[in-house]
Amino acid sequence: MLSVPVQAAPEGETSADIIEGCNQFIKFSRKGTPPRDADKLRRVGECIGAVRTTLAFVVRDDAVCPPPHAKLVDAAIIFSLHILQHPEELRENYVVVIQSALVGAWPCRPSKSL
Repeated sequence: MLSVPVQAAPEGETSADIIEGCNQFIKFSRKGTPPRDADKLRRVGECIGAVRTTLAFVVRDDAVCPPPHAKLVDAAIIFSLHILQHPEELRENYVVVIQSALVGAWPCRPSKSL
């Protein structure tokens, strides 16, 4: 999955399209007060769906091994921080960027043979 070529994604599928919702999700998780604006809630939902789905696939493929007590908001924070460090990836497909961020933060370690 991580071998997808890097290129600009179609409108609606870029990191720029979901990062605002992810930042709202992080803010909501910290403060406990959900956004009241319907558009903000929709954007939060888009982020949650994108991060949850991508996380499920990379965990299934053993590309990512989250720590035992990791929460969905932790994955959103990883994505958000990754975008802050790599703003050039805002125009790339968010699935590829989320995958890259999660693999960098929570790589699976090879098991040691006894």
